[in-house]
Amino acid sequence: MGMFISKINELYISLRNFSLDFNAFNAFWLQDDYYMANVSAIDGFVSGFILMACLHGLLLAAILLFNKTLNSMSNKFLAISILGVCVILAYEFIYWLELENVLPDWIHYLPVYIRTTIPVGVFYFVIFLINPKHKLSNFEKIGFVLIAVEVLLALLYIPLYLFAESAERSEANEYLVAITSWFLTILAAILLLPIALKRVNRYQNFLYDNYSTTNRKSLRWLQIFLMVLLMVMFLSTISFIQYVLGDWDGGEITFEVLTLCFMILLFWIGYFLVLQYRWFEIAPIKEEAEEIDSIPGKLSPNTQNYYKQLKALLKDENVYEDVNLTLDYLAERLNISSGYLSQIIKENEQKNFFEFINSYRIASVKEKLLDEEYKNYTIMGIAMESGFNSKSTFNAVFKKIANETPSAFKRRHAQAS
Repeated sequence: MGMFISKINELYISLRNFSLDFNAFNAFWLQDDYYMANVSAIDGFVSGFILMACLHGLLLAAILLFNKTLNSMSNKFLAISILGVCVILAYEFIYWLELENVLPDWIHYLPVYIRTTIPVGVFYFVIFLINPKHKLSNFEKIGFVLIAVEVLLALLYIPLYLFAESAERSEANEYLVAITSWFLTILAAILLLPIALKRVNRYQNFLYDNYSTTNRKSLRWLQIFLMVLLMVMFLSTISFIQYVLGDWDGGEITFEVLTLCFMILLFWIGYFLVLQYRWFEIAPIKEEAEEIDSIPGKLSPNTQNYYKQLKALLKDENVYEDVNLTLDYLAERLNISSGYLSQIIKENEQKNFFEFINSYRIASVKEKLLDEEYKNYTIMGIAMESGFNSKSTFNAVFKKIANETPSAFKRRHAQAS
């Protein structure tokens, strides 16, 4: 991994130096004095930045596709999204330097500018990240249909480009390809991204209902990513409306901003996976249990007996000190189903499993902070003794339950004594 980061830094330095002298490169390549005179230093820098971003994306996609550790179904779809952004960046590079009239015609009508790959790829990335064995429903397959429709439109554009007059060619490009494909991208985002966010939210709820520790398993980072991506798609809709209403300059500016946002978002999550892949794990979740566990059922007359046994187990054996404690383990100890135990906890405590167990852990931390036997322990040392393994989680849970930080709690009681 250190070698990989070193190579990334070397690539960045070389591309940065390349971008600073990009005007001279283009003048030499095109042998065009007019080009040399009219392309500013800013254009050279921006074009170099776009090219650097495009190459970064290609490298990142290649790692996700071909690295044995990262070569999962979900990462393949993320790589497809990143490649979709790379294609947009490549064409932006061409248009930014006004090279469209210099390059060969076949570059203009390659059927690779497929914008729907971005939201569709992200959707399938989320689906298969949460459950690698997920079987797609008929509705979930609509992503492939939208991509196929856009590819078909790109193929239909080829004869229009080859045989139409110049004005007709421009009109076909503006409305058939740009407007229609853009609409398909927005449609894909509206249909699929909310479902992806709902799946992540449901996964998070599953964690809190079944695990006492969620760090390394939590997909909070993916929740944030999807919410930001939905905001970006909202801006994309505004840009699309500007285009449809004829405000091409305004739409173009908005589109440039959107391209930058897509690039930052997808590259961020891609590098997160590459650099942090070994540091998080997805909790196994059974799809058929996702809905069943959320449906309340009638509790048996023995509920209070099971609840007393649960409280005794926590008090007498301090099982909450096990950082890997799960709902399944406690249910097995009580000889009842995990779904039934979850209902017992919610009925009697009005808490999910995560909150319930961590309330015992915080009570234990408070007791030990005031115990002379633990006066030489650090606060985090006491927290780890009580079942926490993450400083950030401990501090957040402690403040939520005690309405003050651990340090403030210790200081206040020290002053009182």
